[in-house]
Amino acid sequence: MKKIVVLLVGALMLMANANAFEIEKLSNNKELFSRVLTNQDKVNIELWIKSHPLGADELKKASFLTLTEVFNEFEKIDSTCEFGFIQKLQDEALRMGIINKESEVLTLNIYLRYTDSIDDVLYKIFKDAALVKFALESVSTTSAVSGRPRNLYTAQNREADTDKLYKDFKTWPDEKNKCSLDFYFQLSQKITWKTKNDRDFQLQKLNYIAYSKKVISTEVFNKLEVLRRKSVLNWPVYLNRYVDIIDNAKDRLTKAPELKATNDFGSEYISRKENITQRGNLYRTYNSTQIMMLAQIIEKTAKRMDSRLVTLNWQYTDDPNGETQVYIFSPMEQYRATLKLLRKDMGEIMRSEAFKGTKLEYSHLIAAAFETGFIKSEELDYILKFEDFWNPKIPKWKTYANFAFSLAGTATFYLPPPWNIIGSIGLILAQGKYVYGDEEANPDDNWNVII
Repeated sequence: MKKIVVLLVGALMLMANANAFEIEKLSNNKELFSRVLTNQDKVNIELWIKSHPLGADELKKASFLTLTEVFNEFEKIDSTCEFGFIQKLQDEALRMGIINKESEVLTLNIYLRYTDSIDDVLYKIFKDAALVKFALESVSTTSAVSGRPRNLYTAQNREADTDKLYKDFKTWPDEKNKCSLDFYFQLSQKITWKTKNDRDFQLQKLNYIAYSKKVISTEVFNKLEVLRRKSVLNWPVYLNRYVDIIDNAKDRLTKAPELKATNDFGSEYISRKENITQRGNLYRTYNSTQIMMLAQIIEKTAKRMDSRLVTLNWQYTDDPNGETQVYIFSPMEQYRATLKLLRKDMGEIMRSEAFKGTKLEYSHLIAAAFETGFIKSEELDYILKFEDFWNPKIPKWKTYANFAFSLAGTATFYLPPPWNIIGSIGLILAQGKYVYGDEEANPDDNWNVII
C-alpha cells in the first residue's frame, strides 16, 4: 500500500510540472447510460471494487493517474498505435497495483466506463484493441499456417509485387513507432475490391502468396490472419479519430460543460441500418474540423432565429443616401428565410473540400451541436419532443399540419429561450427532412434563392 501511495504522489508532482493531456475531456458527459455494459458487467465490477485491495477511493485516483500517464506517453496522438496503447495501459495498471494480471485490463476498461471516466466510444476502442492484442500474442512462431485459399491467383493479385506490398511486415511492427494496424490499412488500400468480404478474401490470398514466396514469416502470416479474422478494418472508430474529436471539438462551444447528460440523445435515434448511436455515428463519419463546422451551422441558425429584427433593403439609385425601402420580416418570414439559409449553409459545406464525398444528414447537425456543447442535453428534450417528425409511421401531410398548427403562432417566437430557438431549430430540421423529402441537403440545389 505504501508503494502505491508513493507512486500516486510522484505522479501528481509530474502532472503538476508537465504539459499534460487534458484527461478530464475523456470523462463521459454525453451519454446518460451505457449501451455497451450489461447488467452482469455492472454486478461483476461492483464486486471487483468492493474486494479491491486499494479501496474505492484510492482505486479511482490510481485509475485516473494511469489514464493520464498513458495519454501523456502518446503525446503525439497521430502516431498512436491501438495495440501499443493497450500495452501501455496494461503496464501502468500493473505498476499501480490496479490489476494483478494482463487479462485484467478488460476489467479495468469496464471499471473506467462504469465510473464514467470514459464513454461508450472509447470503451469499445479499448475492448476491441485488447482482444486483438491478446490474439496476436497467442500466435506461435512455429505453428502451421492455414490452408491454401481457393482460386489463389486472380487478375487482382497475379502481378502483385509482394516484396513492395509487404515491406512493412518483414518483421512485425513494434506498435510504438510503427503500427501494424496502420500498415494493414495501407495494404488494404493498394488492392482492388468490391465489398468488405471481397477485400478480406483478397487479403487472405495475398497474405498466403507473400508467405509462400518467403516474403513474410510464418509468425507474421498468422498475425496478419488474426487482423483479418478480427475484422480490424471494420472498426467504426479508431483511437486517432476519437482523440482528435475530444481534443479539438468536444465542448468547444461552451464555457461550462455539463457534468452528465440528462437526455439520452444517442440511444433515442439509432441509425436504422446499424446498431450505432447518433453520437457513435458522428465519431465514425466526421473529424473534429467537420464537427465544428456542422455545429457552427446550428449556432448561426439559432442566432438567425433569435434575431430581434430582420429586414430586406432596397436601394433604388447608386447614391447611398438616395431613396431606399426597408421591408421588415414577420416572424414566419424570418423562420422561412432561416430554413432556406440553413439549407444553403448545408449545401455550401457539402461542396467544400472538407466534406468531399461525405453524406450529410440533418440529425448530424444536432449531434454535432450536442457534442460541441452548443446544445445542452436538457435542450435536446425540446428537439426530441418533435417526435412525430422523427416517426416515419405518421403521414407527412399530417405531421406538418400538426406542428404548423401548434408552433406556427407567435408563441413559437416569443417564449423564453431555449424553447423559441431550440424548438424552432427542431421544426426547421424536421421540415427539411420531411417536407423537402430527403434527409440530406442537395448540394446541387440553387442556393442563391433565399426568399
